[in-house]
Amino acid sequence: MTVERAIHFATFVLILVGLCSISAWASYTYLSANLILEVAGIALSWGVILLILYLGFKKLNWDWWS
Repeated sequence: MTVERAIHFATFVLILVGLCSISAWASYTYLSANLILEVAGIALSWGVILLILYLGFKKLNWDWWS
């Protein structure tokens, strides 16, 4: 059970870091003219990514966070 939670946590962190890096790069590349839009784009995309990951884990009944 502990190993399974570690695997789920590592999967979550790696997916989160990868997707957040891609969104930060895209926001920086395409919105670099306006700092406010760049920061807002990164925050919005991270929020969407976290929501999608949470719903995905919940749908798969992975309760490693409890």
